[in-house]
Amino acid sequence: MTIAKHPAEFDDDTPIQEVLTWRIHQVHSKLNVHASKFLERTSGIALAQWRIMLSIGPEGSTTHSEICRYIAVDKGQLSRSLKGMIEEGLVKTENDEHDQRQQNISLTRKGRRIFRKTLPLMRQRQSFLVGALSKTEHKAIFSALNKLELAAENHEFLP
Repeated sequence: MTIAKHPAEFDDDTPIQEVLTWRIHQVHSKLNVHASKFLERTSGIALAQWRIMLSIGPEGSTTHSEICRYIAVDKGQLSRSLKGMIEEGLVKTENDEHDQRQQNISLTRKGRRIFRKTLPLMRQRQSFLVGALSKTEHKAIFSALNKLELAAENHEFLP
């Protein structure tokens, strides 16, 4: 198995700020804080709630397992978030008519209203963030992220 085409050179003197996974974590954390503050101010919902709403869609229905896969969240964390969303009247659950072990999750009228209000705002936020990049940088970063995602899915790496 080929490890990498262009292996990076790291040694004991490499500053942590130049370690790829550290930088991605730092940017991810800042983007989450930015999104959380934006969502709270514009829609009164939490980032986890928004991600769940996105995975359901305005007129859709999905399952607990599908949401977990879509937003890559822990089942326990998702259950707690959904419980709060049900209490707030944002989502509802119904037993699946074909599989009584499954519950279908969908947005309520209130959830759809918030979703429809928030989606264009989040798209504007996305445009603002991507606007910090040139077209070349935008293409390059997505190309790099795709490659990193594939590399991270390769669990055969051994030092």
